[in-house]
Amino acid sequence: MTTLVVNGESRTIKASADTPLLFVLRDELGLSAAKFGCGLGQCGACTVIVDGKAIFSCVTPVMVLEGRKVTTLEGIGSRDAPGPMQRAFIEEQAAQCGYCIPGMMMRAQALLDRDPHASDESIKAELQPHLCRCGTHMRILRAIRRAADEVRSNTTVETRTRR
Repeated sequence: MTTLVVNGESRTIKASADTPLLFVLRDELGLSAAKFGCGLGQCGACTVIVDGKAIFSCVTPVMVLEGRKVTTLEGIGSRDAPGPMQRAFIEEQAAQCGYCIPGMMMRAQALLDRDPHASDESIKAELQPHLCRCGTHMRILRAIRRAADEVRSNTTVETRTRR
């Protein structure tokens, strides 16, 4: 058995140690945002955040994640209370089919967690591993910039409030 911290909650995993995290998230924990695309870590649909870094969950066995913090799209907001990244994607209408979007959102979230002032060039470079044929790339960039603006704005308000 393996213990992971998934979306802030300690979870004991019963799957075998070599089971990819993606299947544990979807089949054992009922978290369906991360998608199975290629199964080879080449399309990005399965991207989640582990200890602050975006990873491909389809090629990451749970055995290497013991005690680590896993964040899925469900962990950054909900349908009733979407987080800044989710709100921005909704407001910019950045998804068409939506299959690749959760992975892109998670990779963008990891980037903004590291660098809320990320440039367009940094955002584009970060999203490079993701395959998307929808044609909403400009909306996706606008959504990520919008989320960054909200995060920076909230950080400024919190800093002023603490003083």
